[in-house]
Amino acid sequence: MKIILTLFFSLTSVLAFSQVPTIQVTDATAAQIYDSVDVEAEFPGGADSLRKFIFDNINMDAILEFSDEEMHNKVYVRFVVNKDGDVEQVAIDRAGTYCPPCNKEALRLVKSMPKWTPGIVDGRAVSMYFRLPIIFSVQ
Repeated sequence: MKIILTLFFSLTSVLAFSQVPTIQVTDATAAQIYDSVDVEAEFPGGADSLRKFIFDNINMDAILEFSDEEMHNKVYVRFVVNKDGDVEQVAIDRAGTYCPPCNKEALRLVKSMPKWTPGIVDGRAVSMYFRLPIIFSVQ
């Protein structure tokens, strides 16, 4: 069986989705997490380095065991890049088709990411939401 793994994500889909900064209270310390910022958080080295990180670190074994048929599944992972650049609050935002191993691998992959450059609002580093689509394709 010929297996082709394709990981796509669009830079436009990783941008914040609202135009007006919104603030969400997440704990008793009233930490602000922004949906929209002046400067987006960035993976070290930019989008090309993010693609390379995903390609180099993805583990397809469980996904191939789950289904030996052709599959195309897009998993959106939502997480917070905090003001220190750490990735936290990682969760599946949406998934295209039923594939628990795809969801598990997408979460593992994002949780293993190195520190990012945090988002900026009014010249200061802030915590912000980030949404990353990861496509799993087996042919």
